[in-house]
Amino acid sequence: MIAGRPRRPVVSPLLLITVCICAVIVYLGCGSFGSQVGSTAASSRWISSAVHRGKPGKSGKSDVFNSTLGFEKVFAIGLPERSDKRDALSLMASLTGFRLTWIDGVVGKDIPDKALPFGWDREQMPDSNLGSWRGHINAIRQIVADGLSSALIMEDDMDWDVHIKSLLSQLAVAAGQIQKGFHRNQTLSSPSPYGQDWDMLWVGSCSTTFDEDLPEHLQIPPPERDPRKVLIRDDPTVPTANHLVGNGSFSWDSYPPQTRIVYVPGDNICSFAYALSAAGAQKALQYLSIEGQHKPFDNHLSDICRLRENGMRCVSIVPSLFVHHKPRGKVSGDSDINGGGENGEIREVGYTENVLYSTHLNMKNLVRGMAPEKQWAD
Repeated sequence: MIAGRPRRPVVSPLLLITVCICAVIVYLGCGSFGSQVGSTAASSRWISSAVHRGKPGKSGKSDVFNSTLGFEKVFAIGLPERSDKRDALSLMASLTGFRLTWIDGVVGKDIPDKALPFGWDREQMPDSNLGSWRGHINAIRQIVADGLSSALIMEDDMDWDVHIKSLLSQLAVAAGQIQKGFHRNQTLSSPSPYGQDWDMLWVGSCSTTFDEDLPEHLQIPPPERDPRKVLIRDDPTVPTANHLVGNGSFSWDSYPPQTRIVYVPGDNICSFAYALSAAGAQKALQYLSIEGQHKPFDNHLSDICRLRENGMRCVSIVPSLFVHHKPRGKVSGDSDINGGGENGEIREVGYTENVLYSTHLNMKNLVRGMAPEKQWAD
C-alpha cells in the first residue's frame, strides 16, 4: 500500500482484467436498481453479455488501446504557469500509454466584458469560474474547428487507475448497451469503440444523482427519464465501499462489491473529464456558449445532459475513471478555481478519491518498472 507503510509487491489487476470474464448486466426496466433487487425474472428484464477484452498491443484508429484512448485527441486544460501540473500529467499519460494535447487555461479577469456570455454576472460569479468556463469552451471549440470525430477533455489535476485502458474497454461495451435506447439522428461517421450514437461520455465527476432520484427543482418529466443502468461487475480496481465517495443519490450497499455503474446522467457535479463526439461538441458549443452561461461550467454541463438539450445523448460511469488528485505540498495549490489553504497548510500525503491503483501515486514505481500498489490495504 502506498502512503507510509512498508512497500510490498502487489499483483497488477491487469492480469486479472485480461484473463477473467467480467459480466456486464443491463437493466432495461423502469425504476431504480435498488427497488428491483428482489424482483422475479418475470417482472424485471435483464440482459447479460461478456466484456470483450482488447489487447494492449492494438493501435488502430478506433481502438481504446491506442495512443488517444480510442478518441481522435485527448485534450488537457491548464494554465500555462501551472508547470507542476503539466509535469505530472504529461508523465502519467506517458506511463499509461497515451498522448496529451494541451489547451491553455484562461484567467477570468482577462476576458473583456464584451466577450462575456449572455447572462453572466461578474458581481455574482467569481472570475475564476469565468476562466474555467472559457478554457472548457476553447477545448470544445477546437473539436468543432478541427473537424475531429471525437475528443476526450480533462482538467490538469486529474488522476486515473494505471489500468485505464482496460477500464475504458469495459466502458465501451457498456456504453454500447446504453446507446440502444438513444435516438439515431446523428450517428458518428467514423468508427468508435464506444459506439456510434453518443454525444458525451462523462467519465470524470465528483458526485452522481441518478435520473430517478433528482430533487424536485431538477426533475424532468417522467417520460423523459432514463433509469437504465449497466453494471460492470467483479472489477478488481474498484475500492471497497468504505473508500467510495460521491454517490449523491444511492448507497453502494444496494450493489455488489467491485461494481461500476454505467448510466444516463441525471445530475453530475464536477467536469473532471468528458468526451464529446463531433455532433456532441457542436451541441455543447451552442448551448454552453452561444446560448449563454450564468452558472459554474459543470452545473451547465450537467444541464445539457439532464435536460437532453439539443437532443444530447450522454453516458456516465461511477465510480468515475478520472478524478481530481490532491497532491502532497501546499493545499493552496490544489485548485485554480476554488480557494483553500490560505493559512499555508501543508498536505504530507497525497491522495485521490475512488481510485485504487492511482497513477499519480504510482509514478515512482512505474518509472522503475515495478508493480503498482494500492492506495488502501482493505
